Amino acid sequence: MNLYLLIALCYLIGSIPVAWIITWLVTGKDLRKLGSGNVGVMNVALQVARWAGLLVFLGEAAKGMLAVILAQRFVGDPLAIGLGLLAAVAGTRWSIWMGFTGGRGNTTGAAGLLLIAPQAILVGILAWSTARVLLGKSFLATRVLLIAMPVLLGLVMESWWYVLFGAILSGIYLSSQDTKTDDHLMIKERWPSLWAFLTGPPRRS
Repeated sequence: MNLYLLIALCYLIGSIPVAWIITWLVTGKDLRKLGSGNVGVMNVALQVARWAGLLVFLGEAAKGMLAVILAQRFVGDPLAIGLGLLAAVAGTRWSIWMGFTGGRGNTTGAAGLLLIAPQAILVGILAWSTARVLLGKSFLATRVLLIAMPVLLGLVMESWWYVLFGAILSGIYLSSQDTKTDDHLMIKERWPSLWAFLTGPPRRS
């Protein structure tokens, strides 16, 4: 498969607005007008239903994994694999079907990375947990992890391509990280614990 065709295909896969589609099918409403307006997993879980959020999670993860599998199967080199996943994340973030708006692409990117570099995911979890303990805030811990992502990927994969890949991916995520629309902060403010959130009914805006 031609590299440009692969990138275009992965972008279109990423562009599928799973969260918006499921919300519309369940409620008949536009997810962009609910809660934080984020077209992603947590906003669906918050505004629609926990099971709907789970479906979105699986769909978003499938997009990232499919992009990586296609790149591995039809091209195979590290550059193509990285570009394929970046295209899927970009499609999620700037969907052609949503007027070039969309979700953050966190689940899509993490699922793809799980196939490319599972050890990097483990190191990332450890780094985030350490930053969370030291800084006391999940939002700041996430920001630290995103800033460190290029170095972590480069060290784990022993490749300058993955340093560049991590820098671009980090830039995409940092551009959408905002305390005003962070669904995780909303969960912390509205529910006393993660268990209470998972078992409680949605609290619609």
